[in-house]
Amino acid sequence: MKPITQKVEFLSHDVVNDARAEILSAIDKICTENNIKYFAFSKLLVGAVHYNDFIPNGLKSPTELGLLRDDYNKLVEIMQEKAEELEFVIRERYPSGAKALQFAIGKKIEIEHEDLIVRDRAEVILSAFDFVPDSEAEQKMYFRKVERLNKKYNKMVNMTPPATTVPMSARKVLPLFISSIYWQKRNPKKTYRKLLKTVSTSYKNTGFITRLIPKRSVLVKYDDIFPTQRIMVHGVEINAPKCVNYWTVKIDDALMEQTRTIQKIDLVLLKEFDRVCREIGVGYFVCGGTMLGYMRHGGFIPWDDDIDVGMLRADYNKFLKEGGKYLGEDFFLQTRQSDPTIPYLFSKIRLNGTSYITNYNEKRKFHKGICLDLFPFDYIPNSLNERQRFKASVTFWKNINHKLFNRYKEKAVYDEKPKSAYEWWARIYNEIRRLLVHMISLKFTQKLYIKKVTTYNSKAEEMGLTTVACYTPTYTHAEVEEQMLPYQDINFEGVRAMALKDMDAFLRMQYKNYMKLPNLHQRVGHDLVSWSIDDEIANKYHIYEMKTKAELEEEQGIDPLQSLEETELDDSALEEKHN
Repeated sequence: MKPITQKVEFLSHDVVNDARAEILSAIDKICTENNIKYFAFSKLLVGAVHYNDFIPNGLKSPTELGLLRDDYNKLVEIMQEKAEELEFVIRERYPSGAKALQFAIGKKIEIEHEDLIVRDRAEVILSAFDFVPDSEAEQKMYFRKVERLNKKYNKMVNMTPPATTVPMSARKVLPLFISSIYWQKRNPKKTYRKLLKTVSTSYKNTGFITRLIPKRSVLVKYDDIFPTQRIMVHGVEINAPKCVNYWTVKIDDALMEQTRTIQKIDLVLLKEFDRVCREIGVGYFVCGGTMLGYMRHGGFIPWDDDIDVGMLRADYNKFLKEGGKYLGEDFFLQTRQSDPTIPYLFSKIRLNGTSYITNYNEKRKFHKGICLDLFPFDYIPNSLNERQRFKASVTFWKNINHKLFNRYKEKAVYDEKPKSAYEWWARIYNEIRRLLVHMISLKFTQKLYIKKVTTYNSKAEEMGLTTVACYTPTYTHAEVEEQMLPYQDINFEGVRAMALKDMDAFLRMQYKNYMKLPNLHQRVGHDLVSWSIDDEIANKYHIYEMKTKAELEEEQGIDPLQSLEETELDDSALEEKHN
């Protein structure tokens, strides 16, 4: 007889959140009494910064506290002694019997739902942060070493023979079976001891710390964490890092003003791009966040700071061939040919005299001006099975290019001589890896990608293909006749632009109920480190005199987000609007 299963949706997580808050309060009190330093990070910090509470609907999101290794060991010992007194449940062992890679403090809870009683456990996870080397070259070597040990340990703990009830081909069963036997013969406790010794004794009191077990977290500066600040979470005051930007961005007036200024520069780029496209006779359409912003906000998404446009491959190639001749002198068409070290499989138009520095491009050498992204769309098979196989092969070549570029580093320049034999070897090893990677040209990998992604373009009419897709940075597709052509003209924040015939259908495919606003903590743009614009360029294009739609609404006393939240459309209303 099959067991009865029922999916239960809870309208409130108060029971879970109350239990989490009780655990946090107990930990904070113990840490204060014993002079133990800790800090909230990851999802717990995100919720505290944006809501002074846990993340909405974040029932399964981890509640994590970070501690330096010595403080971690001290707190773990105290919690083990006090667990029974506090009525907490400690989770600290894997089935193998080895020590857990994380220490979880839980509290049993019961949630009533109609005639059901659901028993579960709310948990707070403690994670140890360890010091890592200051030298970037030494960091890379050290992280690779720890990652290998982590993977080795996880294979020993988790590798089991394949279940006989799972369908699997014979050629897959045999290697998996042999592998499982091999790893089960290894001693996970010994590997864990080696891993623990590596991360806890290799470095002390350097400038950087991170969680290394079970997997690496964000690399942070010690001085950006301590001394900590106090922050509220669900009515409990806990410690938070001095600088929260490693895990989230605090939304304030300064951030919104910065975003609006960059949006004004984006409009200059869009206006110039539209002018050139009409002059050389090619079509395009706003896509991604730009299309979403137009349909949901009547302009920019308030927290978005770039322009996305798409083009059919034929129009895209024509623009790359002829567009640069018509662009104004202040604009730079960034392609593999004009800027060979770019990581992108698409093109951009940059505004000279500006800079837009993110975590991704900060240490790369290419033009980093504020930009408009230009994505090519190519024909794909009509059959869903063929489409999936084609997508897999295209994604393979896309990943090859990205993996190559992520190792495509500039030659490192060091201000100091190596302080140890290990650092000396790390510098040599990283330079050898860099030289080997540079032997493969990014032009070559992009050529292979383009050859694959354009496979069906030349025979689209012959095969009766009806759909085009773009694979980078994310996969999107559209029906050419039903959704795309002919393009329509729209007014985007006072700038004429082209758009799809049926934007609603495209956005439904990409975002489902696209009129629903994301949670507050998700209303952030790119990982922007810094930006700038030359005074000459700002004055020439009247950047500081322009007004975005959001600024005009503010002058009229309208909160664009609040007005939208009051009129959000559900799926049925969207369907009615579409029909």
